[in-house]
Amino acid sequence: MIKKYGAKGALVFLWHWILSGFLLGTLTLMGPVRWTADAMRAAGRSDSAEKAVVLVFIAVLAAVSILLARRLTAATLSASGIAGRLGLPALSLAMFLAAMAFWMNPKMMAGAGAKGMGGTFAGSEFVFGPYPEKERLAELKAEGYTAVVPLMSRAVAPFEPVLLDKEIKAAREIGLELIHVPMLPWISSNDHVDAEIRKLLDRGGKYYVHCYLGRDRVRLFQKMLVNASGGTASVSGVSRKKSMSERNKFERGPVTDLGGEVFLTPYPTDEEFMSLINSDVASLVSLLDPKNPEDLPWIKKEKELAGKYKLAYANYPWKSMTPAQKEKAVRETMKMDKPAVVHAFLAPSGSSDEFAGLYKKLRKP
Repeated sequence: MIKKYGAKGALVFLWHWILSGFLLGTLTLMGPVRWTADAMRAAGRSDSAEKAVVLVFIAVLAAVSILLARRLTAATLSASGIAGRLGLPALSLAMFLAAMAFWMNPKMMAGAGAKGMGGTFAGSEFVFGPYPEKERLAELKAEGYTAVVPLMSRAVAPFEPVLLDKEIKAAREIGLELIHVPMLPWISSNDHVDAEIRKLLDRGGKYYVHCYLGRDRVRLFQKMLVNASGGTASVSGVSRKKSMSERNKFERGPVTDLGGEVFLTPYPTDEEFMSLINSDVASLVSLLDPKNPEDLPWIKKEKELAGKYKLAYANYPWKSMTPAQKEKAVRETMKMDKPAVVHAFLAPSGSSDEFAGLYKKLRKP
């Protein structure tokens, strides 16, 4: 097409590709990408698996946007009259402006954000949420926050640079310190963030950390924060571990207190694993079977997490065990460091129900 129409064709193609592609990208991100990412996290899929799926979406988006731009370009260049030649470029511009209207108003987009979540790590308090307007920044200043930490990146053009500059100006006017730590979800390793987190932990204080919606980059920052602080959380500056007894439900089912500081749960999602790591849990017991190809990735993942965060770990392939082996497994669980979390994949399930019944039978009053 470029060869046929020359420089003019190339310019028209870029016009349609950039402007119409921006709307397609917006719809893809807020639709299929968001739904898929949420579903994968609920299913406990790894970050690498999520990243791979998102990159597939990006590749498909690029292909579809190029195809659409080629057709719009051909139709534009073959149209007769000024109205015909300007109509489709005007349509692409309208598509771009419609998407920009949403992105430039974070309040319209942040309904599903993580506003209000937070915790205290190694003496520094962090609260996470979506993009703060000037009024919210003033509230943070009045509430005694040390600084606001935007994770937005100037690489996410055209709206994040504009919003970031707006926030910098507002923070300066209010007198609230701003510490910019740019991050990109999925397409970047964000290795530079570790050093910035350690600076915040060493400095101490109270920080409001946000990306655009308070979701993907905030989630990555939280994980890196847990790792950098050794997984220890505290409340009101007093170091403590959150209690497992405070949880009554996981994504895949209920949390059941079996007594003796042993809790029966379904397989934790990524966020729930982070919660366990950041709690008083000392031991993790899996009832999944490593000989089952479907169970093996889950076992490998939790075993790595348990080793990384110094949790005692045991795996009992419940469905393939004899009654004597099951009794031995329950007695060994009773001797593990407490609190202990025991899980199959779902709760309730045949394996978890049988474990619970045997545990209550063998447990001494």
